[in-house]
Amino acid sequence: MKKIIYISVLLSFITIYAYASSVAISEVPKSAIMFADKYFPDYYLYRATAVSGKYTLIFKGGLRIYVNNNGEWHTISGSGDEISIDYIEDVVKNSIKKEFPDEKVIYIQKRTKDYKIEFKSRRKITVDFEGNITKGKRD
Repeated sequence: MKKIIYISVLLSFITIYAYASSVAISEVPKSAIMFADKYFPDYYLYRATAVSGKYTLIFKGGLRIYVNNNGEWHTISGSGDEISIDYIEDVVKNSIKKEFPDEKVIYIQKRTKDYKIEFKSRRKITVDFEGNITKGKRD
């Protein structure tokens, strides 16, 4: 049974990788490249992939920025390393820094009404656009 599950998972990853075709960086919307250059200037962008009109910018060191077909980011992952949050609204950024001053953000996802954030300590929180922490409040 374990062998069947393992093979199924492996085939799923192979299928996903096959559909995620590499694209030239020049094919990625310019606004996504400009965003990456502005907020992550110390990272080297070496690859981009496209799946169903959505792009993934892949940087040396593991940083990944996921953007839609308009070039707007929706998820940024540091692959376990700290990432900047300078691009989010000041009220949200200040709320995070006030409630969690010693935490380091490694993942952020922008959703329709809030941000889903994960810290290096693996603590996960949700913060709405007004800066209210709705899930994962400090104990």
